[in-house]
Amino acid sequence: MRARAARALDEILDSRAPADSFLATAAGEDPRDRRFLRELVLGSLRWLRRLDWVIEAAARRPVEEIDRKALSPLRLGVYQLLFLDRVPSHAAVDEAVADARRRGCHRGTAGFVNAVLRRVAAGRQIEAWPVDVEDPIARLAIEESHPEFLVRRWIACLGESRTRALLAANNTRRPLHLLCLDEPEVLIRELAEEGVRCERSELAPRGLKVVEGEARATPAFRRGAFYIQDAASQAAAVIPPPDRGERVLDSAAAPGGKSFSLTSTGATIRVTALDRSLRRLGRLRENQSRLGRITPITVADAALAPFAESFDRVVADLPCSGTGTLARHPELRWRLSDAEFERLAKAGLRMLAGLVECVRPGGLLIAITCSIEAEENDEVVAELLASRPRLTLVTLEKSLLPPLDGHVAGLGKWQVLPTSENDGFTVHALRRT
Repeated sequence: MRARAARALDEILDSRAPADSFLATAAGEDPRDRRFLRELVLGSLRWLRRLDWVIEAAARRPVEEIDRKALSPLRLGVYQLLFLDRVPSHAAVDEAVADARRRGCHRGTAGFVNAVLRRVAAGRQIEAWPVDVEDPIARLAIEESHPEFLVRRWIACLGESRTRALLAANNTRRPLHLLCLDEPEVLIRELAEEGVRCERSELAPRGLKVVEGEARATPAFRRGAFYIQDAASQAAAVIPPPDRGERVLDSAAAPGGKSFSLTSTGATIRVTALDRSLRRLGRLRENQSRLGRITPITVADAALAPFAESFDRVVADLPCSGTGTLARHPELRWRLSDAEFERLAKAGLRMLAGLVECVRPGGLLIAITCSIEAEENDEVVAELLASRPRLTLVTLEKSLLPPLDGHVAGLGKWQVLPTSENDGFTVHALRRT
């Protein structure tokens, strides 16, 4: 299992593909093996920078000077020693050494892995490896395992206290959330009979938080009683709530969360799904089939305006950095840069500019990202407004009920930051006059 985890960790760090695409094929059929592999890989990605600090301190050399084949076994070993209480020290050390040998490390390198991990095991508490860096922001970035440039920009934008809370939230394991397509209280009782304990979401009107149990293994999942979706994602999709009879274009629709959230409100709406990826649309159709919610699908690039003034609401899931999802997708934090924010902002603006033409006069254009960065949200919308004088921002306060009204962040803007319970999302609502 640890060898598979090391291979997955290498592949994820060497690529730009989502971690889930590697984890899906790395684990076996046993659910316990799958959970352990996810814990090893995602935990190591989450704490990668702190792990490397400990490795350098114990090895007395920079990680850049360590045989690359030994790095993943070392990182996984240190993660088990410092973050997983139930893993015996000898198991973490012996497995890492054995994996280093399987990877072709020579005898001296395997001995080096053994020596480093034994030093870490002798001080098996994270407090035994303090970050003695003078610059407080650089120290905080290492302690909380985030890129330093990101910590600096968040402190400048959010302040130190909110940034510390955000960093801690990004290093917290998130609960599983369900979007109820049946009545929530009925579903709570049904799942309880299957050994799955749930609570009502504090954010999403039709959301449940799984406290205990395997929701995916229940008859309720198989018959389409719920869709697995983060609470903030559920909420963002219904800002503002749809009116009865709305014609909705869900652009970049796959795998379907926005559509399912909108149709779960009870309003009788007509949704057309749009996406340019046939692979992702295959996942959308699978989800639609399980949930019994088949809608028309169009294969096209949203930026090329495949419809003309046809929809009461166009929902744009913009390309973004995903800085609101760093707890769920920790690999993203090691791929971010200012240049990446700029590239994604340009792609988002191109998409919105094309979709404006699909909105009927008086209709809504809803821009959604799972990013909390101004470049990908506020600045994109400001540039769009400057080039489209017939677009105006919508006043949201009067249309939202508690608790959603508490996250209005300005004219036409709704935002929730990541917490220990949910991801972070940003929504802008515009009307075409």
